[in-house]
Amino acid sequence: MILQHKTFDFKAKEVSDTGEFSGYLSVFGVLDSYREIVKHGAFAETLAEWKAKGRLPPVLWQHRSGEPIGPFVKMQEDDKGLYVEGQLLMELQRAKEAHLLLKHKVVNGMSIGFETIGEEYDKNQRIRSLTKVKLWEGSI
Repeated sequence: MILQHKTFDFKAKEVSDTGEFSGYLSVFGVLDSYREIVKHGAFAETLAEWKAKGRLPPVLWQHRSGEPIGPFVKMQEDDKGLYVEGQLLMELQRAKEAHLLLKHKVVNGMSIGFETIGEEYDKNQRIRSLTKVKLWEGSI
């Protein structure tokens, strides 16, 4: 398994004073700096696997598995991308820092930690399309 990270501009729709946030962790059909595009449906199987476990991936600080800062409480694919709602655990110092950075729009991106399961490659345009991924975590 090769764990990869992909950073997306994260437009937090809302960050509450108590640490709830919502927005898109990934958007579909956008060519990124790695010349990759995430295709609609890429998260469907991994979301079903997480649902079967009765939980969702954790919210981490900077992909550090030893520094979870809260849970995602909702994840779903829609026409735009992977919509998420999360809860920063404000009792944790790192969560307080992440909250402050989100509220003041210092942090403008989140990353996903994932494994590529399915892909397509356009040799002419040199674009890799991710058709199926295994999601391990989302990081602020």
